[in-house]
Amino acid sequence: MAADYYLNVYDTSGTRQFVVTDYASLSYTRRVNAPGLLQIGLRGDHPLLAVLADKWQVEVFRRPAGGNFARDFVGLARQEEFYYGEASTAALTLPGLMSMLAWRIVAYAAGAADLSEFIATAGETIAKTLVSYNAGANATTGNGRIRTGTISGLLVEADGAGGNSLDWYCAKANLLETLQDLAPLAGGDFDLVKTDVDEWQFRWYTGQLGTNRTATVKFSIELGNMGNPQYRHIRVDEKTVAIAGGPGEEAEREIVVRTGTNYAAGNDIEMFVNATDCDTTAGLEARGDAYLEESRARQEFSFDVLQTPACAYGAHYFLGDLVTAINPFTGAALTMKIEGVSISVSESGEENINVSMAVQG
Repeated sequence: MAADYYLNVYDTSGTRQFVVTDYASLSYTRRVNAPGLLQIGLRGDHPLLAVLADKWQVEVFRRPAGGNFARDFVGLARQEEFYYGEASTAALTLPGLMSMLAWRIVAYAAGAADLSEFIATAGETIAKTLVSYNAGANATTGNGRIRTGTISGLLVEADGAGGNSLDWYCAKANLLETLQDLAPLAGGDFDLVKTDVDEWQFRWYTGQLGTNRTATVKFSIELGNMGNPQYRHIRVDEKTVAIAGGPGEEAEREIVVRTGTNYAAGNDIEMFVNATDCDTTAGLEARGDAYLEESRARQEFSFDVLQTPACAYGAHYFLGDLVTAINPFTGAALTMKIEGVSISVSESGEENINVSMAVQG
């Protein structure tokens, strides 16, 4: 199976400067709740190299076999490398748009209500408030931020108050990292989506970034779209009880006990969670639950995703979708989420696709 590609290159004002089809190599990785990365190989005398500047945008357009062109990635030029062997070559490295969120921290004092401390607040509201008040139009000293941090063109979608309600404490945390920690507990995904030549919108997706295709997209050895399956049930570092300690000393210190979804009388394994920044019971509970989620026993089922005419990336499934995979070792039908896609394209146009998934639940 083959696909076609071209690159749109824009300067920092959003004016298109180049359409590139004569790359020597092209590869990119997309991930849920992470920026991803684009890498482009060019000949050393390519005209783009003479004018390319920091933070220029590069869009990757892809057309799968039998499909239409669609934008599959947007990266920001941040690094250039040049080599001279038999011929001069250059390599460009471009993190995805979401990397802009990592340029900011939650720059408010600890305990700032609805700015660095959120009590019984919907996950979507927490995420969108954090972005708006640290990177969007509200990221100003007038709103109490340590310094004005507005990123030009960065917008925030209207809040729908979706996701789970929880307490969240994040003063001075990196903005992207706290959003990544928040998402699994809040019950959703997020993205930074290009909406105009020089505008990007932060969006929240309750449930998951993609579509639930478990009824229509299936992977199995029999269907020819699954290769080299591997299955592991990992319990070595499992914890099932979290004892979380808040602020205070000795008898004055608030302690809460949380049990994980896999707790049982015969599966009682404790850990201590130091949470001195959480000054509410609900906050302590959320912190304990987060650590239990990280430490629970997990099923890991992986396989090589084979592209077929009836089941191909960009045509039948997309990043963030839920799909069904049949575990040949147990016969179980597993719901899996497409969490990453890595694509490489050679100068001759040969395409290689690697899809990564994770078992849900």
